[in-house]
Amino acid sequence: MEKKKKPNWFLRILGVLFVIYMSLTIAINTGYYEAKLSEKTTITEENMKQFEEDVKNGKEVDIKDYVTDNYEDYSNNTSKAGVKVSHAVENFMANGITDLINVLKKLFT
Repeated sequence: MEKKKKPNWFLRILGVLFVIYMSLTIAINTGYYEAKLSEKTTITEENMKQFEEDVKNGKEVDIKDYVTDNYEDYSNNTSKAGVKVSHAVENFMANGITDLINVLKKLFT
């Protein structure tokens, strides 16, 4: 009876990270990101032209009609927990280390 090899998790994780890296590199080099940005710019330019036409025609102009706000909140419990942890680490690094150094100074002086 042959023994089965245990899966090497490090190599699997490294492989997945490599695939992600390659897919992002390809997306950047093919111009996918720039195409999405130019699509947003085109929509904005169309709204600017419509705004200018409405001003020329003397129509009542409201900025809310021409500005599109496509903000979507993609946060979830995991990302919110990550933000809280990063704030805690930031506070510790800013204040905690200074306090620790002050305590050590008092102990050794």
